[in-house]
Amino acid sequence: MKEKEIQTITIIGQGNVGWHFYNALLSLKRDVVFLSSRGNNEKFLKRDLIILAVKDNAIEESLQNMDNVEGILVHCSGTKPMEVLSKRAKNYGVIYPVYSLKKDNQLSFSLIPLCIEANSSESLRKIENLFTSLGNKIYFLSSQKRKHLHISAIFANNFTNYLYGIAKKQLEKEDIPFEILTPIIDQTIENIEKNNPFDIQTGPAKRKDYQIMEEHKKLLDENERRIYEIISKGISSLQEEKEEKEEK
Repeated sequence: MKEKEIQTITIIGQGNVGWHFYNALLSLKRDVVFLSSRGNNEKFLKRDLIILAVKDNAIEESLQNMDNVEGILVHCSGTKPMEVLSKRAKNYGVIYPVYSLKKDNQLSFSLIPLCIEANSSESLRKIENLFTSLGNKIYFLSSQKRKHLHISAIFANNFTNYLYGIAKKQLEKEDIPFEILTPIIDQTIENIEKNNPFDIQTGPAKRKDYQIMEEHKKLLDENERRIYEIISKGISSLQEEKEEKEEK
């Protein structure tokens, strides 16, 4: 007998993540309810899918308001295990969007990779079918693997964004427009799509051009200098390891 597809959906949490899920699922013409994380109405917990789209540190607090969850209960965290939901629902899992979502960022939800996990094969298939119909690329990751993915996303997105901020600050000192860096940023993204980033590393730290590095550090404040030194040391160490392997 064919499994009943997910038709009724409750999204709890009216922040950025919940907003994007809500609009995407509405496009499937499903019965979707969008609720605040506080004062949840019990009748909305008896739906096919309940998406708990709140901040990581608010998940457990939100769960305190939940009893008699009859559908599949999922959270959207990159770090929390799905088992945190086990006391509130028989069927539970995770739908983790690998994207930095903002309400004012109008994008096609189908472009966002989704990492899913569930405590049963039936729940997993239902979640997969729902979001495959939206066009999302689906990855099946355990809670442990999702933690590693989340750390990787921090390095690839949050940390690089901070470094872009430092770069912009340096340019502003001399009234240089940030757009001058756009081509080299685009080039880097294009290159890492085809290569191992470590294999295409460039710059003075790789070349061990310590004179240039010392000149650079004179232009930086204390915090920026520490970041410059730590990253440069990592690049230099990587290059030394590669050279040692080549000599053997």
